[in-house]
Amino acid sequence: MKQISIHSVEHLKHKMIAIETQYDEYYVLAMHTHKRAQLLYGAQGVIHVETPQGSWIIPPERAVWIPPEVAHQLTLSNVKTCSLYILPEYVPRHTIYCEVLSISPLLRQLLLKAPELNEPFSRHDELIFELILSELEICETVDLHLPLPENKAMLEICKKFIENPNIHFSPEQFATQLCTSERHFSRLFKSEVGLSFSKWRQQACVLLSLEKLIQNQSIQQIAYDLGFKNPAAFSTMFHRVLGVSPSRYMENNDISKP
Repeated sequence: MKQISIHSVEHLKHKMIAIETQYDEYYVLAMHTHKRAQLLYGAQGVIHVETPQGSWIIPPERAVWIPPEVAHQLTLSNVKTCSLYILPEYVPRHTIYCEVLSISPLLRQLLLKAPELNEPFSRHDELIFELILSELEICETVDLHLPLPENKAMLEICKKFIENPNIHFSPEQFATQLCTSERHFSRLFKSEVGLSFSKWRQQACVLLSLEKLIQNQSIQQIAYDLGFKNPAAFSTMFHRVLGVSPSRYMENNDISKP
């Protein structure tokens, strides 16, 4: 199926519904839920998924697994997606949290083919659906997760940081906005998200830079936008978080392709 709303077909009894959608410009799908589990695969572009538990950045050739009834908001720009909606009793992954998945070449071809299948489904079509479920079960996860706090005041400040990330935003500035001491803030933040603020800030800047990379912004410009004194400092931190340099990450993931 192409360019239709899942809400218009979610009532169908098919174990899996595949929908292809093209988002040509910046687009936000406000917070919503599905009765079905969703696999959201982006053949191009970067997808930003936000849930009450955290934020996930999905570059090209990756997908996000969204369990049933998990509230989520999507931000998409120049993205071509394939979404699979799977009935809860057939889900191949049993987790209550979103996951970013690495997509194998075989699964990629299956995901591109699935929206083209129409009723009545042939035995061949059904086998494609079964193979997709089998492949999803063994997909490896990718750590592109930015945890968010449950504390409402802290969450609001984190969201503002995500909108305008800066590597020099300090724990003291954060604590001041919460009207608390830096020491108390540091303990509270780590208990809420499982990371120190400095590590969370680094991870946020790196993950949010992926969207800028897909837009073909220069590493130099990205570094300055995030508050780094020079590109080398940004590249060093990028390597620390993702294990490779920005340029190598782009090459490995073909992230700059049209």
